[in-house]
Amino acid sequence: MNELMPIGRFSRMCWLSIKALRIYDETGLLHPAYVDPASGYRYYRPSQAATARVIATLRSLDMPLASIQEVVTQSDPDRVRDLLDSYRLVLEQRIDRHRHMLQRVETFIRKGAVMAYEITTRDIAPADVLGTTYPATLDSLSETSQVAYHRLYEAITAAGATPAGPPRMVYLDLADDTWTIEACVPVAGLSAAPGGFSLHRIDGGRAAVTRHIGPYEELGIAYREVESWLDAHGLTSAGAPYDVYLNDPAQVNDPSKLETEIIWPVRSA
Repeated sequence: MNELMPIGRFSRMCWLSIKALRIYDETGLLHPAYVDPASGYRYYRPSQAATARVIATLRSLDMPLASIQEVVTQSDPDRVRDLLDSYRLVLEQRIDRHRHMLQRVETFIRKGAVMAYEITTRDIAPADVLGTTYPATLDSLSETSQVAYHRLYEAITAAGATPAGPPRMVYLDLADDTWTIEACVPVAGLSAAPGGFSLHRIDGGRAAVTRHIGPYEELGIAYREVESWLDAHGLTSAGAPYDVYLNDPAQVNDPSKLETEIIWPVRSA
């Protein structure tokens, strides 16, 4: 027992709390060298401190426990390097997302009070669309939507149909962090939906309408203005709002020139 350290002393030595050490024992990440059968008290060898410090450092970087276990139990240095390189990429992507989020906040603060939107009500014609519904977060929306629209246009072409208007994005449910989105394209000459897609009609009717010129990341500013306008004019939502993309981002080099029409079905409050 002389070479063993009680859990309290070991926790101070390796920068991990006693609670964390107990969790890592229970999950199999770091077992104590000895557990007193009478008291249940845990003891560790000094040689375990190096592994514990690695665990503490990786946890401070929010690496999942399962990934940490793979790192600390791996005997092949090249494999360890690959695992760390892979997580480094995850961290870099996370930093990029946070940077973009801060840029969006800055845009809201800088532009939110000064951007002028002309908002009106208009009767919208119904449209037959081919759509696909999928979950997305604010961070994943751009990437998942690109894939969705690519699949939609491929399906329309394969079915011998033709697009009958610009693409739309319908915000079906924004209640949680994970949204429910429908990407859809108005179509002509399609009698049945290909597998994995939905052929249906978006109802027409009265809607609040405005146009946003600028990056898609700034659409939230426009939606905030429309919501305020609805409140001020005694109107309430009568259906899911949606974007209509009036030009193609693949053909517009300057994001500040992207044009999006926002359509929000409404009724009197």
